[in-house]
Amino acid sequence: MPELYFYTTQGCRLCEDRLAILKPITKRLRYNLQVIDIMYDKKAEMAYASTIPVLVRSDRDTSLYGAFNADEIYRFLT
Repeated sequence: MPELYFYTTQGCRLCEDRLAILKPITKRLRYNLQVIDIMYDKKAEMAYASTIPVLVRSDRDTSLYGAFNADEIYRFLT
């Protein structure tokens, strides 16, 4: 299974909402999800500060940004 990286930061309400949707889906589909706070990763902060939340899949060059929903997550992961 590819790795999934969810970029977020403290105080991001949209990030919290997306993570609540994302966690059960990744668990059901057996993906390993790594949650990364961009405030502790300068490279990630430079790349994603204006677009969080961001979901990245290690085996693809595509990502999900912003207010993605459960259907979009399923399509992204399958």
